[in-house]
Formats: sequence, structure tokens, C-alpha cells
Amino acid sequence: MKNNILILSLITITVMLMTACGTVKKANTNMPTGQTTTSPTTTQPTDPADDILATLGDWHTMQTSGNIKLSAGSSFSSSIQVRMVRDQAIYISLRPVLGIEVGKLIITADSLYAVDKVHKRYIAEKVSILTSGIPVTVSDVQDIFLGRPFIIGQGTLNEQLKPALNVSRKGNTIVLAPQEKYKGYGYAFTFDKNNRITSLDIVPTSGTAAGYQVKYSDVHSTRAGNIAHAIDVNATVEKKQVSFSLNYKNIDWNGKVNIDTTVSKNYKRMSARDLFSIFSN
Repeated sequence: MKNNILILSLITITVMLMTACGTVKKANTNMPTGQTTTSPTTTQPTDPADDILATLGDWHTMQTSGNIKLSAGSSFSSSIQVRMVRDQAIYISLRPVLGIEVGKLIITADSLYAVDKVHKRYIAEKVSILTSGIPVTVSDVQDIFLGRPFIIGQGTLNEQLKPALNVSRKGNTIVLAPQEKYKGYGYAFTFDKNNRITSLDIVPTSGTAAGYQVKYSDVHSTRAGNIAHAIDVNATVEKKQVSFSLNYKNIDWNGKVNIDTTVSKNYKRMSARDLFSIFSN
């Protein structure tokens, strides 16, 4: 495990954000019923979904620095750089010492690359290897990284997608739950009274499956709307407890970004089965 912790951290980020692998803490299975509830009032109540839509801004590219901490038997922490081109690519660079890149993860519309420069090895696979037939897109993963509500395969929440939502109020919180379920799972986004996202819950629709939760905090108002600057995930991957936290510093929006997918010719390619067998090493 110690020798694998670098590429493990790269793969874990993708596995945990693109699949419902199980969890160390079962998510809330009380899904909203589809009935929007509001407190009695003498004026016409506003639609909670409209309030949240008003906090979502447009963006084309983003880049930021920050830190990541991973625990998967062994622990790993590193400074990172994150770059995104909306609907096209995500780039995460691990730079634990003096800003020198030792590994990188790139997710594009159809491909996944994880490059371990320390051990001179890499993984290059179709993204579909992780999604189990669920139509997750790179846009969906970007929204998970930024704390923006979305409907799988259809993009960030917008006015046209509102009819596909169940909306409910629970005390001071608002829950948005897309109606369509995938392979025994539903999912729901929870917001606080100020319309800031607090969690994404992956919720089983059967009594036997387990779910997991992505927690969001440090939400800032930015040029792209409300964006979470801290993300925490806990899950079980291949019977191992895995968790990671991701924190961003200042985010630069709509500038020029470089997404480099090249791999040195002398690097060893790891096979698809190594995506999960690496957790048992």
C-alpha cells in the first residue's frame, strides 16, 4: 500500500466521485416524496428551486490551488493544482514538495488518465469503466467538485430541468432530489437556509445497498455563483475504508488553462483491473 499511495490517491478521487461504491456511514434513506412543502404565509411563496437557481453563475474555465488529504489504510497529503474546462476536462496535479508535480489525474469526456511520475506508471482507460452504465458526464463530475446541483447526464440544474426534480423543505434546509433513479440508487442535494449547498447524498432505493455522502462547506459567492471550497467524502472501496478531503484556495475563472494528457514513452501502463486491485496491496 505504501508504494501505491500516490496513484491510489488519484484513482480514489475518481472512484469516489463517479460511483456509488458503498460507505462507512449509511446515507439518509428518507428520500423526498416529491411534494414541495412551505410554511404558511399570506403571500405567494417562492419556489425553493428558483432561489437556488439564482445562486448558480456561468463559467467556462477555472483554475485553483489547494490541498488534498487521503486516508486509505495509509495516509497521503499534498498541495494540488486543479484546472477545468467546462464540459470538457478536469485536471488535478499533485505537488507535495516545492510545487513539483509528482502525479496527475485527467478526466475528459470519454477518457481517464492517472499518471504516477514517481514510479513511472500510468492508467489510461475509458471513463465508462467506472460508471457502470450510469450516464455520468465530465460536467457532472465538475459539478460534484464545485458543489453545484445537477441531473445525471443532463447537466447543471437550470430552468428547463426543474420539472425533473422533487423539492422539499425540512426545517431550515432545502432538498432537491432528481426523480430518476439509476441501478438502485437515488441522489439528493441539501442546501441551508441561505441556499448554500451542504451535501450530496447517494441514497439506495433498496434496503440492502449502502450509500455515501459528499459534504460541502466554506461556500463562497464567486463569478460562477456559489462554489464550495471544501469537500469531504467517506466511502468503502473494495472493503477498505477510504476518505479524502479537498480544499481550494482562490479560484481564477475564465482564464486560459492548459490540460496536458501526454505520458512519457518509458512509463509502464497499468491495466483496468489495477483500478481496484491496487486497494488490496
